[in-house]
Amino acid sequence: MKNIFFALELWLERSSALMLWGMAALWYGFIFYLSGIPTTTSASTKTMVGGDDTLNTVFRFCAHLGVFGVQGVLVYAAQGRSLAFVRRACIVALCMTFLLGISDEIHQSFVLGRYARVQDVLTDTAGAAIAIGCITAFRRKFVM
Repeated sequence: MKNIFFALELWLERSSALMLWGMAALWYGFIFYLSGIPTTTSASTKTMVGGDDTLNTVFRFCAHLGVFGVQGVLVYAAQGRSLAFVRRACIVALCMTFLLGISDEIHQSFVLGRYARVQDVLTDTAGAAIAIGCITAFRRKFVM
């Protein structure tokens, strides 16, 4: 695991800030695409989990945590080209993820059969916080 973090840190240091911000923007483009899928198509997730409403809710909750967790880490890494914990970078990444979550929900409210939910924005931000926390904690444990 130490080698993985070392290689990732080395790659981040050698990457340009523009490329890392570009990756964050592309990932948000992917999220934007997913939130533009009408409800008739997105209802297929319920079929994937066996038609159970509870499992569908858990699946969607985990999806929000996951995709915005990646978004948060990409924004965090793009700021300092490192995964070392930096309070300012963490705050900026969480604020940006929060704003992107709001943007996503506003966009979704214009899609047929979809609607905006405050809970989703909070889940998005929590996903970013958890992901950034895990990445920086694992880095601290395995690299230092």
